[in-house]
Amino acid sequence: MREAFLQRYPFRLPWQTYVWFGVILGLFALIDQQPWHLTAFLVPPFGATLTLIVALPQQTVSQPGPIILGGTLSAAVGSLLGLWFHGPLIAALAGIIVFLILPPLGLFFPPGIAFAIFPLLVKTTPWFPVLSVFPFTVVACGSASFLSQHVKDWPSYPRGPSL
Repeated sequence: MREAFLQRYPFRLPWQTYVWFGVILGLFALIDQQPWHLTAFLVPPFGATLTLIVALPQQTVSQPGPIILGGTLSAAVGSLLGLWFHGPLIAALAGIIVFLILPPLGLFFPPGIAFAIFPLLVKTTPWFPVLSVFPFTVVACGSASFLSQHVKDWPSYPRGPSL
């Protein structure tokens, strides 16, 4: 049964992608443990972001623009609302707002919705978008692009310009 499943849905990544995934999340987890603790450095959407980069590297949602700009803008929406409000209803509203504004801007990024919700459910600083989301997304996209050019069998990332 397992063989039939794997034949029907083949998905193989080079071993280096698993190392990269672990190193990126591990480094941000270590930073999160430091005494200055200015913001949350390891949040659930980070894992989803890395997964999109290696599993769907040629899709629009996995490109640097939507990841970096869409993710940071999403976190900014949640952080801005978090200056005055908190709780699940406002978190849902933040998710809806982001879902409405990102696609027309060409920045739709599914983990961005979670980035918007996170500051309203978990107390973060207003600097969460700038000190956490932006550096993570830049490191994730930049390192994936670098490794795509230098590691054999690494998924091609980012996709080339389309005409």
